Order: sequence, then C-alpha cells, then structure tokens
Amino acid sequence: MPDLELPLTDGYTHARIEDRIRRFESLGIHRTGWTADDQTSKWLNEELSAAGVASKIERFQFPRVEHRSAAITIAGQRIEGVPLYDAGFTDYGGIDGELCEDTDTDIFGKIVIATSTERGVPEWNGFAISDRIDEMAEQGVVGLVIPHGDRDGQIALRNAHRIERPHVLPVLQVAPRDTRSLKAALVIGGEGVLEIDGERLRSNASNVIATIEGADTEMEPIGIVTPKSGWYTCAAERGGGIAIFLALAESLAAMGTPPRTIHLLASSGHELNFAGIRAYARVHRANITGAAAWLHLGASIGAREEPMPVTATSDDELHQLTEAAVATAGVVPALVREPGPSMGGEALIISDLDTRYVSFLGGHAYFHSPSDTVDQAFDAEHVARWALASRDVLNGLLAI
Repeated sequence: MPDLELPLTDGYTHARIEDRIRRFESLGIHRTGWTADDQTSKWLNEELSAAGVASKIERFQFPRVEHRSAAITIAGQRIEGVPLYDAGFTDYGGIDGELCEDTDTDIFGKIVIATSTERGVPEWNGFAISDRIDEMAEQGVVGLVIPHGDRDGQIALRNAHRIERPHVLPVLQVAPRDTRSLKAALVIGGEGVLEIDGERLRSNASNVIATIEGADTEMEPIGIVTPKSGWYTCAAERGGGIAIFLALAESLAAMGTPPRTIHLLASSGHELNFAGIRAYARVHRANITGAAAWLHLGASIGAREEPMPVTATSDDELHQLTEAAVATAGVVPALVREPGPSMGGEALIISDLDTRYVSFLGGHAYFHSPSDTVDQAFDAEHVARWALASRDVLNGLLAI
C-alpha cells in the first residue's frame, strides 16, 4: 500500500486544542455517569458531527456510588474525605475505634491510618492496594483511612478496580494536608469515629462511538479509543487524549474515505475499572478482536507539571512505528515499555482480547486531583506535538 498522509486540520493547533479542553473542563466534574460526563458525550457527539463523522451515544449500566457523608472525627474535629469507591460503607453514625498505623502489629478491631502511603510504599499503589485491603479485613480491622494527595497536599483519588466486587471494609481517602490531627491522635493513642454513609446503585453512563467505513471493507479495521471520565475536571489527565482524538477524527473525515474502516470510541467508566470499554467490548467485541490494531490515547498526554509520558506497544513492528513517530514529532517519553501485554488503561482490555495496540499514557503532578486544571496542569503546545506523533502512528496503522 502506498504511503498515506492524513490531512492536517486546525485540531492540531495550540489554540484549538486549548479551546477544546477549556470547554471540556468547564463542564465540571467528569465522574462516570455524573452530569458533566453526560454533557461531555453530547459535546463530543457535536464535535464529531461538525467534523463530518457520524457518531452516536451508547449507554451502559454501571455501579454508581452515592454517599451522604464521608469523614473521620477525632476529638470533635471532623476531617472530610471521599470513599474508596470499591470499598464498603458504615452504618449511619459510623463506627468508633482506637486509631493505629498500618505498620503496627496489633490492628485487630482498630481504625487503621495508612501513614506509609506518604512514604510511597508500593503496596498502596495500583492494583496492589486491593490485596492490602483484603489482608487488613482478614486481620479484623474495622476501618481504613488512606492519606493520598498531589504535590501540594490536596487529595488525589484512587481508581476503583474492584467496583463490580467491592471490598467490605470501609475505606476513606483524605488529603495529606488534612492529616495533622490524625497523626497527633496516633501519638497519644486516640480514638476516632469513621463514617461512610453511602450506597451502591445501578445507573447509566454513556460512550460515544463511531465507525468510518473504509474503501476496502475486507481489510482489518483500526480502532482509536480515548477515555473521557475521571475523578475531577481532568484537564491534563483526559484533555490531551480528547483533543488528539478529535483531531484524528477530523483528519479521517478530511481524507474522505480511508483505505480501511476506522472504529472510534470515547469511553466513560475509566476510573471504575474501565467500565466503558468493557461495555463496548460486550456489544461490539468483533470491532476489537477483528481489528489490525487499536490506538489508545490514555492519561496525561501533554501534561505540563512533572509529566511522565509513557509509550507502550504490543509487538516489535508497532514499537518501531511508534518510536519513529515520537522522534519525528520531537517528544521524549519518560518511559518506553518493552513490547508485550498492556499494563495500563483501556489498552488492558484490548490486549486481553489478543488485539495489537499502541498506547500513549502516563501521569503528572496533579493526577486524580482537583488541581488538574488547564491553568495548572495542561500544556497545549506539548499536546500538539503528541497529536502529530499520534497522526504519524495512525498513518502507519492504516498502511500495515
């Protein structure tokens, strides 16, 4: 097949990228199924339609967490927090108990304060946290408080990987800057009352999906996915992926008819164990398993503050394609993973279905924090360079 060149549109310009992500941010908190998440689906549908791509909103069910209160009270001082969405609740009024640290040997019947999280202990990171919570429940802990935050001490939330089979143990997430009284109570052996008054309901969220038919329908299609949900306004976490997703859609539309079919997915449910792409895979499994490859536009692409950009690929051919695209665009990943099964993001689902993938993802200083805003964490110029790299990757995928 001859070399392809996807047309450039104004979606690759700094101004258009920033304008789009300010619009995304302005919608509000993007948690799955919340008002801003639904409004984002409507907005993306409109943006794709304006580009000439016929898309639709597809709804799916998910476990929605609602809470009326989430706090720990010590000596009359109430410290507000956020429940771990895949953990348990207390009865109204909470549970009281002696406080201890997670490093103590005697934790039975106590409320544990996971102070080791502030020292970066690996057992509180990623998927490992689920094993640690299960261990504590087996040891008779009655409640757990996890301080975790961004570099300024503001709360940063954990994703709910066990949302469909949640822990029983009630777990409260709090901002590190609010934990001074907790630490003082630990020194004197104080007590506290932990209350997480909430419930888990079945609710609906939405994905935005589209298919652009190719010239040769016998050729394996290509897929492009970016998640659109997250804990707060998610300007840098989600913004880069969304801006690039729209720019690529514009390029495909401007091309006319691409050589092969393209599937587009902007998925909700990211923070809830990738619920959106899982729902998509249940309904449109062949779009993934029958594809030549998928491009995953994941977290924090083009973030400004302490960015940790990562590239990951399924195999040597796509690794070489991605390295060339990144070098041409002049971006430098902090980590280039060895080709193989995916270790993060929506690419996990694609990889688990034995489909080839290219994944751009990472973290930054305000990851999962309320401070992840355009003015604080987003870099339109950096996103624009990653957009050009993504365009080159897509050019290559169309030609494989």
